[in-house]
Amino acid sequence: MADRPQLFEQTSQYQHWRFTRESLSKLRTENNRLGVDRVLHGLRQEAKVDDQETSDTRIAEATKNLLTPEEELKLIDFYLQRIKIYVTIYRASKLLKPDALDNVKATAINFMKRFYLHNVVFDYPPKNIMLTCFYLATKVENAFMKIEDFIRPLADAEAKRGSKTQTKSDDVLGLEFIVIQSLQFELAVHHPYRAVYGFYLDMQTFIDEKDALRETYDRTAHYIDKSLYTDLVFHYQPSQIALGAFKLAAKEKDLDIDLYLTQRFDARSLELLYRVLDEIQDGITTFAATSNDEAKEIDRKLILCRNPEKNPNSTLYKKTVAVQGDVPYVSDSDSD
Repeated sequence: MADRPQLFEQTSQYQHWRFTRESLSKLRTENNRLGVDRVLHGLRQEAKVDDQETSDTRIAEATKNLLTPEEELKLIDFYLQRIKIYVTIYRASKLLKPDALDNVKATAINFMKRFYLHNVVFDYPPKNIMLTCFYLATKVENAFMKIEDFIRPLADAEAKRGSKTQTKSDDVLGLEFIVIQSLQFELAVHHPYRAVYGFYLDMQTFIDEKDALRETYDRTAHYIDKSLYTDLVFHYQPSQIALGAFKLAAKEKDLDIDLYLTQRFDARSLELLYRVLDEIQDGITTFAATSNDEAKEIDRKLILCRNPEKNPNSTLYKKTVAVQGDVPYVSDSDSD
């Protein structure tokens, strides 16, 4: 081990966004419990300003349909998967340059995963949070676009689908500060993409099969992309994830990279590294995305158990806004 910490170990991502599997599960379970408490409290508050019989029915329906931590994760995952679709939309409309696509996608996914470590879908349903994280990622990754340009492809796609609702700029900007605050104002995100390119260059010194190595490197992007949707980012360093993805691609292409590893690591380090890489590969290969049917069922339940204090369609929310006044949040994106 080096006397000085590695560069990554000095980042906010390493210091504040790393968890054991147990601590991550405990955090999500506790967030879910507190979210359920807020839902029931909000419904009881709403009963004081709404028709009692209607409120009793709503409380009963909400109680029967409260989401578990696992259901929350499945719904979040479904909208994380949607980010891939939005990347293709912005690429087709030439609003994102090709060299920015991977970083914007990965940063948006990371932001959303971090956001829901401190929030729950009862308070903030994932669709608009996903869009806000995506828009914020374009700024962080130097791929900024005006909010009007960001909204336009979404509105066009929704119109083609015959959607009854249309995304507006306020749907994105109104949540921007809430997202940034939940991210603890730590917006730098480190991804495996740069690390895997470094490994590719380094391996060329030790591996003679250059064509096979190039094909393996190209295939590695598939496994890195898949890793983004798992919890691996909360457990391992980007370089470790990159190497785990490289090993998966190497197996697929029948390329032996163990010669490289034995040259680069001593026996003790390699023993520990192989254990980590096995865990990473297992995390990537066992990941299963949430299906449309699963997401629809969970979304249906969420409609019945939204927190009325944060639901613009609820009687309680409208009453609160009427009393306090609705002061819009002004984003720096609104400036010329």
